[in-house]
Amino acid sequence: MKLIPHMIFIMLCCQLGVAQITNKDVVAKFKIKQLDDSYTIISTATNTTEVYKSLKYSLLIVQTAKNTGEVTKTNQEERFTLEANETKELGITTVDKEEKDKIVIVLLIYEEDEIIGKDRIAINEKKEKPKQEEEQNDGIELKGIVIEETKTKPGRDFYEAFYNAYTFSNINGNKIVGVYETLSFGRSTIIQVKIEDVLIQEFIGKPDQEYLTQMANVTLRKVYKYFKDLKKQEKHIKQY
Repeated sequence: MKLIPHMIFIMLCCQLGVAQITNKDVVAKFKIKQLDDSYTIISTATNTTEVYKSLKYSLLIVQTAKNTGEVTKTNQEERFTLEANETKELGITTVDKEEKDKIVIVLLIYEEDEIIGKDRIAINEKKEKPKQEEEQNDGIELKGIVIEETKTKPGRDFYEAFYNAYTFSNINGNKIVGVYETLSFGRSTIIQVKIEDVLIQEFIGKPDQEYLTQMANVTLRKVYKYFKDLKKQEKHIKQY
């Protein structure tokens, strides 16, 4: 009977899958420089291996207006390379010290389609100056982040509908939700929603706003259920 808790633990770990390891081979990191009237935030990547790396980075900036709550988002993506043991600056963001809006900046580094490095910094989230998010396990806990890799207007329209619904629902999941679009037969596309590498929803993109809004609501319910089930599994693991 003493083996039962260990067996349950192993089974739950198998259900959850292997945790994604980030900031090991390639480290994503923000560096902050304080000037008289502004902060300069430099995003960097460091190759800790002896192997040449061909990578892609995504620099996501989400700004929430203090007075109205309106959310604006910019996303910069670019491919880059790193020699063995090389550190490279990827982008520079300047923020006025008098800024009152909440600003969240997320740096994601991809090798092929896998996130291998990530960092997050928030301004005016709790304090009036930038702070590094507390590290948990292998990296930075990213809450409420939705990334976009769409190719057509229907894909972008779906993303906007889903993102607005996700933000309004205040799910605030601790894993990255991604909206992806790939070309299919003819002129159609396939829209996929994934939580890290787990496929949550997949459907054909159509230039029909009512249809896209409906799919956004269906997807939101599935995303909510995923995070709800994940919390239950994590709670059971902690008990054992």
